[in-house]
Amino acid sequence: MNCNPQQFTRQELADFYERLILLWENGDLLNQRFNIRSNKAYRRLKAQYDFDLITHANLETTKAEFESFDFTLSSESKNVIHFHNAKSNILKSYFYHIRNVAGHADIKKVKFRNVNWYVFEHQFSNQIKLFGVFKAADFWKVHEALVRLRVET
Repeated sequence: MNCNPQQFTRQELADFYERLILLWENGDLLNQRFNIRSNKAYRRLKAQYDFDLITHANLETTKAEFESFDFTLSSESKNVIHFHNAKSNILKSYFYHIRNVAGHADIKKVKFRNVNWYVFEHQFSNQIKLFGVFKAADFWKVHEALVRLRVET
């Protein structure tokens, strides 16, 4: 039995645990305020890494988008993550779901044209919660930048 079928490196496994799971579990993100609608840093980040975080108001819409999503990587593929807006805040919902993705090992690593991509597909209780594709190197840069978008109080 292979407990690492995706062949993640030790560093990747440590990053999933420390930067995705522990950051949420320790409350470093749960009790923070985030507002990306009025944040120029978020718009600059989106332009730099050409990504989309697409939220869905309910699980039915999330499921409908999931069923029509093409997970096939191509030269047209872009960084995109769809998720249910469970926390009524885009970034809190993202951090909550990405923690669960890591905790449940719902990440695959796929190499396409010498670029590693993460393919996310997280379901719980037969409900799709988060899915998408993201270049591995871009994912960590974007994730760390999103963590820094806390609203100063």
